[in-house]
This record gives sequence, structure tokens and C-alpha cells, in this order.
Amino acid sequence: MATGKRMKAEDRKVMILEAAIEEYGRSGMQATSTELIAERAGVSQPYLFRLFGTKDGLISAAIEHHTAKLRQTFRDAVEQRASDASPLEAMAMAYIGFMTEDANSLRCQLHTWAAGSDPAIKDVAQRTYREIWEEIAELSDASADEVRDFMAHGMLLTVVAALDLTELYGDPYAVAKEF
Repeated sequence: MATGKRMKAEDRKVMILEAAIEEYGRSGMQATSTELIAERAGVSQPYLFRLFGTKDGLISAAIEHHTAKLRQTFRDAVEQRASDASPLEAMAMAYIGFMTEDANSLRCQLHTWAAGSDPAIKDVAQRTYREIWEEIAELSDASADEVRDFMAHGMLLTVVAALDLTELYGDPYAVAKEF
């Protein structure tokens, strides 16, 4: 009789989504291999398709999972911010941490936006972008112009991180101040 516990289905699903984010971040929409995702997650490829239906369904679910993590990062940052920090400042610092802690998550964002017109992910790309925008607006109570500026600066920092300009400028927070 086996003594190990079986993993809960929801935990296994999260492992698969994390593996999908990693592979999608590394390879992009077209080159992402469901075989590698299954291998990385320790499940069979047929199991992936049983859960998500198609590769597009899996990638869409991974994008949604990634967005949920980012939104939670913003909520946590605002809740835990220093008394003298604005919600936008707290979210900006949290975003820098989010990007630098997981390069594949960062690349997942970039691939999603780059492939945003692909019919396979267009709806999820547009919806999750809108969710991020609305989350920032709600948490910060900022004006539309302030939210736009925050998002624009976030996009710039995303590109700076993707180019790994920290090699030139030092830690990511110094890079954020430079740009």
C-alpha cells in the first residue's frame, strides 16, 4: 500500500498552469510544447487535454492564472503599504518585485501582448489587460490619466526587465528610477 498522499486536483492544476507559464514564457504561443508542459508538471499529455481541452485552452488558462497572481500582488501591496506610500507607489514597487522574481512570468506577459491579436488568445489577452487596468484604478482611486501613466511606466519597466538592463544599471529598483 502506498504511503504517499495523492495531490489534490486543484494543486495539480496550479502546477500545470505554472509549468505552462514557464514554457509559454520561454517559447511563445506557437512554439509552446504541451509535451514539455506535461513533463514539467509531472502529468500525462492526455491529462492536460482532459483538463483544458486544447493547447489554446491551456495557454488561456495560464494567462488567466498569471493575471490573477499579478492582481493579487497589487492587492497585497496596497494592503501592506507603508503609511506614507501611495497605492500607486506600493503597486509599482510590487510590480518590480513580481517581474524580477520570475522572468518567465514577465515573458508570459510580453508574449500575451505580442500575440494579442491571435484569435486563439485575443479575448483572454484583452480581458486580462482590462482586469489589470481596472484593478489598478480601483485600488488606487487614481484618475484615468494617472492610471494610464502608471500602465505606461509599467510597460516601459516590463521592456527594461525583458532586456535585462539591470546588468547595466544595477538592481531593478535603481533601473525603475532611471527610467
